Amino acid sequence: MAAVKNAMKAMEGVMSKESIARSDEIYERELLILKLAELRQQYNIKQTDIKGFSQPAISRLEGRTDIKLSTLIRYLTEMELEMEIKVRPRNAKKGVPSEVVLLRT
Repeated sequence: MAAVKNAMKAMEGVMSKESIARSDEIYERELLILKLAELRQQYNIKQTDIKGFSQPAISRLEGRTDIKLSTLIRYLTEMELEMEIKVRPRNAKKGVPSEVVLLRT
């Protein structure tokens, strides 16, 4: 793992800040794809078990790099899962909430 971290540092050393930001954005979107399919599998739910979605629709949804929040909520609700979206300041400041819940399903 140390070799991977060293390689990443070396690559970032020659990349522009914009290029690193684009790379980070792609990485985050790809994580969403993996997590949706893995989440469903962890709960032993088949694509065909999710009501309100066809199997091909679930396959497309889990393969997307971008997803509407309303679609994500519907997908999770049909799997009988709840979701919570929270915001936190990157740098703690006095008098500012440490965390705010924006959405709870």
